[in-house]
Amino acid sequence: MVLPIENPTKSYWIEAAESPLRDFRSSDKLPEEIDVAIIGSGYAGASTAYWIHKYTENSPKKPAVTLLEARDICGSATGRNGGQLRPHAYSRYPPWSERFGPDGAMELIAHEMAHLQAFRDLAAEEGITEEVCLKFGETFDAAMTDEAWSRLEGAYEAMRKDHGDDNEIVKVCRLLKDTQEAEDFTQMKGALAAVVHPTGQIWPYKFVHAILRILLQKSNLNLQAHTPVTEVSERDKNGWITVKTARGTIRTRIVVHTTNRWASHLLPEFSKLILPLRGPVSAIKAPPGFLKHTGAQHWDAVCNNYHLQLPPPYNMIILGGARPVTVHKPETCTMNDDEDRQIDGVAEYFKSWPGSDVKDWPGSSRADFGRQDNEGGCWTGVQTSSADAFPFVGPVPNRAGHYIAAGFAGHGMPRILLSAAHIAPLVLESLGLEYSQPSLASAFPPLPRPFHATAERIERLQSTDVAAIAEQYKKGCEESAKKPFCDPGRPTSKS
Repeated sequence: MVLPIENPTKSYWIEAAESPLRDFRSSDKLPEEIDVAIIGSGYAGASTAYWIHKYTENSPKKPAVTLLEARDICGSATGRNGGQLRPHAYSRYPPWSERFGPDGAMELIAHEMAHLQAFRDLAAEEGITEEVCLKFGETFDAAMTDEAWSRLEGAYEAMRKDHGDDNEIVKVCRLLKDTQEAEDFTQMKGALAAVVHPTGQIWPYKFVHAILRILLQKSNLNLQAHTPVTEVSERDKNGWITVKTARGTIRTRIVVHTTNRWASHLLPEFSKLILPLRGPVSAIKAPPGFLKHTGAQHWDAVCNNYHLQLPPPYNMIILGGARPVTVHKPETCTMNDDEDRQIDGVAEYFKSWPGSDVKDWPGSSRADFGRQDNEGGCWTGVQTSSADAFPFVGPVPNRAGHYIAAGFAGHGMPRILLSAAHIAPLVLESLGLEYSQPSLASAFPPLPRPFHATAERIERLQSTDVAAIAEQYKKGCEESAKKPFCDPGRPTSKS
């Protein structure tokens, strides 16, 4: 069994938010009997609870929901990620089209793009837009090498060829082929070209805590921090599932597993399907409004950075990736849960990044973190890789009353909100409760077919060779590590 490490490195998102819900417990004792137990208090767990509330807001009976978290509330992947609400608007089109056909690829892209409007509408309805630092604009993929541009431009042109210039998604993407224009727009030294498309950015931890605060006021939510679940039973003949925790036992009708990397702790059939992948992030002081767009630098298919800047009064640049450093030590990332440790060399790389890579950076060559390295200035977080590159969403096969939304492969921000909206009515139907679709959900696209946690898919993936996945990751890193932009000293933006 695997549970999250108890003392992870400190994340700026969490430390700077200073939320009163961080260690919150609704009650000293756990409720004895409930309708729904949600395990995991991050983005997926909070969103599931939110949609259950919205679907039953006008119903005569509202379900009793308890949300259980092994450590502090939203202290795992959601509280440690990059904050980019950034759809794959074009970049994954070639592999998705090869697997699912041109229409299947666009179904996946449209689902991600729909999150931009969904976040806009939800935040406006709940009055939390400013609180959670939600912004919309344009993002870029900056090609730092010819190799990177061949891949990025090729992905866009493949989508354009299949769907034409009049397709709505094709139309919102644009290419910057002039090097000077690319440098000026991206503010990245040495950018050769770029692809630009719509995006959003958010303070993920604040978003989750805002949603949970609202639910604690308006719904039958019981929130329990520092309550690791040690065991869940099958549903008994009377329709009850027993959830055992370190603080006592709960009987529930439904369990929703939103534990991402740790899903296999309670669902061993996912042990080869959802795998750990650790990455570093930092928070760098910057002048207000200095970076105009969120974005990513690409050197090859393995090496990249990604960044955004928070609005005033925070102004911090959130920078993640550091792949030119971590390719030299792949074992620190893949199949790794060591959130309690920094990755050697990464903090110095992040501090040197603005002076080395950002055009017209006004500060010193060595940037300052917003906090000390181990107090929220630089941290690590465990996301996931998936055996087939897609999350698992829906009823868990052969486990009556169990549902899952996990395995989002480091790309949960433009996937989870609408995945949770798919689960909520399924849960309510299983409970036999009246519900109605909220206006917020009226225009949502269907859950993409590759996301469905079907029995056939889970059975097929049991043959996954985890060692082979780790070896493939290692080989990819080793190939990139040989290239000039992965100089193990101070990697530069130019090849």
